[in-house]
Amino acid sequence: MNVFSSRSLHLVLSLFFLPMVVVYAVTGLLYLAGMDENFTSTVTVHELDGTDRPPYEASLRELERRGATLPEGKVRPFKGNYVLGPLTNDHVLFIRKGDALRAEVVSPGMYPKLLLVHKGKAGWWFAFLGWGAAFSLLAAYVTGIAMMWKSPGRRRLMLFTAALGVGAVVVGYLLL
Repeated sequence: MNVFSSRSLHLVLSLFFLPMVVVYAVTGLLYLAGMDENFTSTVTVHELDGTDRPPYEASLRELERRGATLPEGKVRPFKGNYVLGPLTNDHVLFIRKGDALRAEVVSPGMYPKLLLVHKGKAGWWFAFLGWGAAFSLLAAYVTGIAMMWKSPGRRRLMLFTAALGVGAVVVGYLLL
């Protein structure tokens, strides 16, 4: 078998990046089904004194008094709120709504970590695998089409199906 043939490239790239593509597919399906980032996480909610302001030193002392295990580090801004600790490990999210302050002590499960991978926020290694998975999907389609193009019957079916797919995307875009 020629290592550089379309079939070999199709096979090797698709199998190597298959686990990453499955991660994208599963997290995408769960996200579209409405699962938020706390799905599979353990979250403990604490209502705190709304007069405390960042860096929330009084609130952190109160959480420790209540028995919460706090991560190392400093409280930092995060999407209009504040967070203590990395999102991939135990962390505390401080959420202010009006005069109320709530702390969510989060032990993330598998899904929120994989969701960070899906969103490209899990470091350089997963960014590399994400780019590789995207490239391999394109390469798998191109090599798959190249392998099937020789048959006139399949060629007509491929062109018809591709036209239907393009039409579906255009209709979807027009419905935005």
